[in-house]
Formats: sequence, C-alpha cells, structure tokens
Amino acid sequence: MGITDGSGCKWVISKSVTDESDPSLSFASTPAMPCSASGYAEGAFDKLRWAVPNTYRGDTWSKTIVHPSGLMFNQALVPAVKGKALSFLNSRADQALFQVGELPARNMKVYLAFERPNYRVLSPFSSDPYYVAITTDEAFALDAVELKRAVVEVYQLVKATSPTTVGLSNLFFAKNFEALYPEGYASETKDNILKTRMGENRGEFYFDARQGNNFALRREEIRLREVRRLQQQMAELHTRVLERYEQLKSGMKEFEGREAEALAQMAGIKVTFPSPIAMQDPSSSKSAVPMMIHVTGKSGDFYEVDFPRKGRIQADAELESQWYVLPAANMTPFLPLEDGRAVPTYRVYTAGPAEACKQDHCADRVSFGAVLAKEFPSAGIDFNWTPAVSQQHVIDWQQASVQIQ
Repeated sequence: MGITDGSGCKWVISKSVTDESDPSLSFASTPAMPCSASGYAEGAFDKLRWAVPNTYRGDTWSKTIVHPSGLMFNQALVPAVKGKALSFLNSRADQALFQVGELPARNMKVYLAFERPNYRVLSPFSSDPYYVAITTDEAFALDAVELKRAVVEVYQLVKATSPTTVGLSNLFFAKNFEALYPEGYASETKDNILKTRMGENRGEFYFDARQGNNFALRREEIRLREVRRLQQQMAELHTRVLERYEQLKSGMKEFEGREAEALAQMAGIKVTFPSPIAMQDPSSSKSAVPMMIHVTGKSGDFYEVDFPRKGRIQADAELESQWYVLPAANMTPFLPLEDGRAVPTYRVYTAGPAEACKQDHCADRVSFGAVLAKEFPSAGIDFNWTPAVSQQHVIDWQQASVQIQ
C-alpha cells in the first residue's frame, strides 16, 4: 500500500504489517528528505527514522538509500539497483525484482530479486540478490547440456549488466511471477520450471545441473510414465482385439456369401425382422434401432422392401431403390391388417436426406472394424481398422519395453 508522510513524500509498505487502513507515519532523515518528481521519497541518507506518532513504534537505519520506487536499500546495493526500474513487487512488499536484460532466443527475461523481512512495517532491502528468469519455454530444463547452456547465458547477462551481484545464490526459472510469488499458500507447481543455484564461488563460475529442484523434468518424467502406462494398456487391449479378430474371421466360414450381414448384426445393425408374434407387441415400437433394408419401390405412402424380408417402410426422406442402413422403429401393431394378415411395417427416422449404401447388403457400411469398435469401445478402433493397426500398438510397446530396460 502507498502512504504519504508529513512532508508529502510517498512510501510503499506491506498491508500485512499494519491493521490500519490509513496508517499515520512520520519520517525524519539526515540530510532532509526530498521528494522526487514522481512524488516518492528518494535519495541517500546517513540516517533515516520512521515512527508512529504518540506510540513507541518506530525504527532507525543508517547509510540507507531510497530508490525512486519508494523502496529502501542498504548503500551496498546501490550499484545493483541504480538506473534500474522496479519490475515487480509482490503483495507483501518483501520481494522486489529489477530486470537486467533479456535472452531473445529463449524468450526469457532475467531479473535481480531482492527480499526483506515482512514482519516489520518498513525496512531496507539488505541481502544480496538472487536471480529470476521468466520464460514460457521449459524445454531447456529437460536436457542437462541445454540446461547448463541456459544457466551460463543467464550468468553472462547478469555479469555484463550488474557485475557487483554475481555471487553464488538461488536461481529460479518460472513461466510467470505468480508461480514464484502466489497470493497466500500455493501447492501448485505447474508454472515453476527450476530452482537451482548459480554464481561465482571463490572467483569461479559455479553450477551443478544435478542440484536443486527441476519441476519441468519431474513433470516430464510423470508424463512419460503415464505414456508408457497407456502404451502398455493399449498393447494388452489390442492383443485381445487381434485374438477376437481371428475368432471372428474363423466364424465367418459359416456365413459364406453372407459375410456383410453377419458383420452388420455383430455391429448392432438389425438384419432380420422379429417373429410375427413379436412384431405385434406394442412394446417393440418404443425405440428405433439401426436396420439394413433394401428398397425395391414405392406403393402409396409406403416404400416396399424385400430385405430383411418383404415389408414396407414409412419415411419422410426420399428413398431410392437402394440398400440403406437407417434407424427404424416397428409400427406394425398400429396399422390395420391386410387380408387378415399383418404387414411388417417400420418407420424410418433420418435427419436430412437418406444416404444409400454403395454396395449390396451395405458391405461398405460394415467391417471387422465396426464390429470390434463396438466390442472394444476404448481401443480407438474405427471402420477402417485392419489387423496392422492393432499389431502396431503391440510392436510400439515391445520396442518401448526394450528401451526402458
């Protein structure tokens, strides 16, 4: 929150350290405190003191500077923040970030990050900075060689722009500031990339790719384990698919010349009418199911069919003398008898024009794939399935298993 002292200078403090919505603070400094053009307190001071009037609360610091942002720093940190604009301040005002440059090839921005105690109303930033790099691309963290190359580039950028602050310290890579500085407690790490250490140690650059917490690599390992689990699951499933295919193919010998009808029936397409007694049951009219029909012409309000056997079809769509697979519901019980006999009659329901089959007995509408897709709905099988599709799933897992070992 921003506050204004008796001299009209503005300061920045954390809301969490005072219960007052409009706290009253007084400031005294040596030399006297000037206000910058921005209105914020600014300058270098031998002594700086703040106090809450008529209370014992207050504090005094020596050799302090006030940055144009209204934040205080120890004089030792002047070279690190001089000439740099404040890039980010968290909600508790205890983490301040200043951008030192960019790595365009990595779409990465690099910052010096300073921290101070948040349990005091106002205090200078006095600790050496740590490093923060913000980027949306975490691929570099998945390979040790590329990771070291990225860290070296960050180090070189920091050294070129802020040579006084290259000491060994924490280095954070993240996709955004919110990942590092969440509001309240946060257990999510999906936007964190890496926490490690980097900098000069006894005059030499130091970095160990094995040190720290590589969130991106951990996520990738979890993803790969899930991929392998699913791969194994699909291989086992498609092994059963192939076994069932061989069983179906063997059973087709009994339906020589009627393979399309057998496949259609296994795929859930009706290729027969029920018995005359069953067709007279009104409950058989409750739902429409896919049915294979062969239209031979039209008589009055009905289309005549000779497959599954002689009967008639009522439809709003225009039907040609062709083979079709269409949703149909029995309406035989609700029509009068003809010559004392019930005529098998179905009502066809279709949205828009009815598309005829391209082959007799709708061989183009049924396949082993259609049957297996119905029996193995989670196998990802479609009409155009061939055994090679399932065999590839098995081969992929066999090869992956060898690589894992």
